[in-house]
Amino acid sequence: MRFKWSENEFAYLNDDDQTLASIGFKMINDNKTYVVERTWVDEKARGQGLAKKITVEFLQNVKQENKTVLPLCSYTQKYFAKHPEVENLLFKR
Repeated sequence: MRFKWSENEFAYLNDDDQTLASIGFKMINDNKTYVVERTWVDEKARGQGLAKKITVEFLQNVKQENKTVLPLCSYTQKYFAKHPEVENLLFKR
């Protein structure tokens, strides 16, 4: 399994290149901030912790890129609320 970036999506693919989970986003702030609009997990893959797994990987990449996140997605908002260690990645207006 592997992760794949595209222009407006970060996806978690299985060995057959089928998307099992994804994070949809757009960029603002001169491409310095990811606006996370949705987190999605395929119905057949739910209950396996994939939303958390893809969010952790996504945020690790955001940190490496020295960018920030504006979470509009309810899952991402809850993740930030439960994990104060990533609070520094939040976009401050």
